[in-house]
Amino acid sequence: MNEMNQQDLVVEEGITLAELFRIVWNNRLLVIFVTLWVFVIGVVYTWVGITPLYTAETSIMVQVDVTAQTSTSEQSAIYVAQNLISTYKEFVVTNLVLESVINDIPELTDVNINSLRNSISVSSATNVLIIYISVENASPELASLIADQLVENSIQIADDENNGYVLLQNKLKLLDVAQMPTAPSSPNKPLNLIISLLLGGILALGIVFVKELFNNKFQTTQELEKYLKVNVIAAVPGTIKERKLVD
Repeated sequence: MNEMNQQDLVVEEGITLAELFRIVWNNRLLVIFVTLWVFVIGVVYTWVGITPLYTAETSIMVQVDVTAQTSTSEQSAIYVAQNLISTYKEFVVTNLVLESVINDIPELTDVNINSLRNSISVSSATNVLIIYISVENASPELASLIADQLVENSIQIADDENNGYVLLQNKLKLLDVAQMPTAPSSPNKPLNLIISLLLGGILALGIVFVKELFNNKFQTTQELEKYLKVNVIAAVPGTIKERKLVD
């Protein structure tokens, strides 16, 4: 019997979906205001606060020559080329290659190596002997220039017999020249607006529920009877402000 009473007490102390909806509806102006406020901040930040970035993409192929004079079979050549992909992905962003790019491009005089490295993305697909290189910059012209210069310098350094990079020599071939991007790759404006709207709604609901949590006033006669265990005989209609106006 005691367990049943405790279960009834838990049910009575819970909050129903209807009560949640009533709380939100009673504070609908606050919800709308906070949501719009956060949304406007997101719009201003997206269009004014963020510098648009452009991404230029280029690609190279890693290949091993198969000729009658060599003992390398086609299958072995593919295996060797696949193993060289990881080597080149690290080689292309080494200080040696990046320093040569900075020296060859006057606009990068004040750019440090780490900053340049962070703007470069190198990727490859499984079982594909193609390496994709992306460069992100606030200038579309500079982004494409860096991408092309990066590939050119890395191939030249790898093919230089004096440097002794035997594994990469004559195995890197330019596949696609970087095209100057016509539209910014970031920020993603539609996504930012959706996120701003969702954050605004979540923040608004959070404020409403915190406000309701610290509200110790009885809103209805049912709440008064529920928590004080008394029967309400009569109630004066209207809010306090409305009753003062009548008086």
